Amino acid sequence: MIKINRWIPALTGLLLTAAVFQGCGRPEKTKPLTVSAVMDDLVTRLYSSFSAGEMDTLSQEYLLTLFTPEERQVLSTQYWTFEVNVPVTVSLMRHEKQETVPFWLEASGFRKTEMIVKNESYTYEVWQKDFPKGRVELGVNGLDKHRPVYFISVAPQATGDSLEIAPVFPENQHFETMGPGAFTYHDWDELRLTEVPEALTGQVLFTTIRGRAREAHLIGAFRDTPYPSGNLPDQVLLTWSDDPKTTMDVQWRSNDRVAAGEVQYWQADSDDTLSVSAFLYKMEDRLLRNDRYIHRFTGHMTQLEPGMLYGYRVGSVSDGWSAPATFRTEAAAPAGFSFIWFGDTHRSPVYGEMVRKTFERHPEVSFYQIAGDLVSTGLYRDEWDRLFEYSGQVYAHKPLMPIPGNHDNQDGLGAWMYREMFSLPANGPDGIPEELTYAYTYQNALFLMIDGTQPVAEQSAWIEKQLAGSAARWKFAMFHFPPYNFEEDYSEIRKEWCSLFDKYHVDMVMSGHMHYYLRTRPMHTEKPVSSPADGTIYTMSISIEGKQEHWPDEAYAVIRYKGGPLYQHISIQDHTMTYYCYNADGQVMDHITISK
Repeated sequence: MIKINRWIPALTGLLLTAAVFQGCGRPEKTKPLTVSAVMDDLVTRLYSSFSAGEMDTLSQEYLLTLFTPEERQVLSTQYWTFEVNVPVTVSLMRHEKQETVPFWLEASGFRKTEMIVKNESYTYEVWQKDFPKGRVELGVNGLDKHRPVYFISVAPQATGDSLEIAPVFPENQHFETMGPGAFTYHDWDELRLTEVPEALTGQVLFTTIRGRAREAHLIGAFRDTPYPSGNLPDQVLLTWSDDPKTTMDVQWRSNDRVAAGEVQYWQADSDDTLSVSAFLYKMEDRLLRNDRYIHRFTGHMTQLEPGMLYGYRVGSVSDGWSAPATFRTEAAAPAGFSFIWFGDTHRSPVYGEMVRKTFERHPEVSFYQIAGDLVSTGLYRDEWDRLFEYSGQVYAHKPLMPIPGNHDNQDGLGAWMYREMFSLPANGPDGIPEELTYAYTYQNALFLMIDGTQPVAEQSAWIEKQLAGSAARWKFAMFHFPPYNFEEDYSEIRKEWCSLFDKYHVDMVMSGHMHYYLRTRPMHTEKPVSSPADGTIYTMSISIEGKQEHWPDEAYAVIRYKGGPLYQHISIQDHTMTYYCYNADGQVMDHITISK
């Protein structure tokens, strides 16, 4: 298990020839090429020239023949660049298990040394090259997707020279001092160097993210979605980005030939139909060969009546409409409500079957929540297609309010695809991308939805402001990484956030990540206390099968289960909260009632 933090930026023998590409057509370049532009262009040419089966057999040796000399030069020099004020030696640490050495490395003058560098998981070869004062240009990690990408350290060639490094691409480069204890990957900053040669110790270490392995990924890269888009709207999904009493947002998908969309909606007991135009977002997954481009639409319904049942449909006159669905706005005054939340769903059909059962079993719930890791690879749109397909029509009738996990914010590359899937409140902390951390109030309950993959301390002031300013009787917090578990020590979360939960008496924290079920005793200042009135209950759940092999004791635990699938149903009736954990068949696995 790992905790991720924000990236500080930024067939061998295949009987084909390069002549296949002649006449494919290439747009004129009006500005310097980038790695991204080169890859976009080549992928487009591959789609026009090869079948799906052929693309799965392309080797690096063959693929390199398909790049123009200019493109190959870009891939060899424009992945990592910087300026130095004195002559330097660049040491490049390449993971020894990477099957193919980056094609440009030896050709550009790097030579493999006898030195090695180690961290707790990997061993790296050390390659070196001397550069004069001026610009240093380095190439891509390879055309494979070898996750432990290379990193570098830099030192002046002359003893006593004072080294200055600027500018750097990607921008906002983070530097460490090369040596034991330094981290190299921002998406795994707990992975520290354990063995560094004396000759490299003290050099300037350029940190990176493992996600950079994806920038030039072509070998075995192409995917297909089993649920491609069409003209008719699908993946219809309700969320809130504003007041649940008077607004509702709806998102849906179509293919890229559908140019516009709208929402038609009406009160269930009325013949009057209103409409609102939808915002269009053009989404690309360039390696999704059967559905590279789609259109996602978002419609914002406003000035709704509280406590009212509405019908609606989405689409357009020209391309067709979704089946009508219904939703209910929040009541004008507290009248009691319930909701369901899930731990890690990982776009699993096991979760999908369970969520559809909950919709039949608990038709009264007002909304759903997911505590992160909705999918397993957040930048693969085919995984989102599976998630929505397996969920059926549940979220077309009940809003879904999620938070991201480390799998949704993949390898330090950010959660941009997650953000485009959901329309959520933009009221989070300054400096954190919008709609990842947010808050909303429903009747007499405050919900703090916190992105635990973002820097912890930078969100603490916002959390305290929300708690201090809330008059809600019940307070909940949801974030992916559990403060109490036997796998990982999230001491910073306990220090920064749990201390605030103690101060303002948050009733329950809901998490996932560890793939087992847990409910703690009420906790205060990291110690169990006797009553929920004196502390916060921490829960953790999972919506797929578990994977625990060892099972040590946890003194703070009331009840635990090694796996799932499980879901949690919480009901609020004024001064009483009732909590149930169920398995997929509806059997009660855990239960607690709290009154205040």
